[in-house]
Amino acid sequence: MSARVEHRARPQRRCVRTALARREGGGGQSRPLVSRPTADSGSAQEARTGRRILVVDDESSIRLVCTINLRLAGYGVVEAADGTEALRRAEENDFDLVLLDVMLPDLGGHEVARRLGARAPIAFLSARASHDDVRAGYEAGAVDYITKPFDPLELAERVDEILTRAARGESESFRRARLAELE
Repeated sequence: MSARVEHRARPQRRCVRTALARREGGGGQSRPLVSRPTADSGSAQEARTGRRILVVDDESSIRLVCTINLRLAGYGVVEAADGTEALRRAEENDFDLVLLDVMLPDLGGHEVARRLGARAPIAFLSARASHDDVRAGYEAGAVDYITKPFDPLELAERVDEILTRAARGESESFRRARLAELE
């Protein structure tokens, strides 16, 4: 009697893609950047479609990781390498969220946030993680503060949370509550 193995079809999940990206100055070598599968429902993916994120960081590797993972999650992404470019891109386009580094080579992230004003919610993405740095970010108008190093595979989930709060009109109350906690 031979044992028969039945193969059942797995539930369909969003595909995992390996994106090959060239690092600047990396001698043309490529390295895979892998986004893990998610059990997103189709409606979560559809909610992201058409949403645009501006990623502002002077480190090309950070922009690349953010861009790949956000695009795989269904977001449209535009990049800027400094504050001046970020302000120019914000003048040219409407964004649903700005992910903004604090330490930029020309204008600091806090100054960029002040100049952007209420055009789009701002979440700082920074290596500066002290209590005072985080408080300064919220005082500059940020609706969230993500510290580096961060898990790039969870970035889309964090962006979803930020945009959900914004859609519910809860961004400002969240920002004020975070400021009160940091006092």
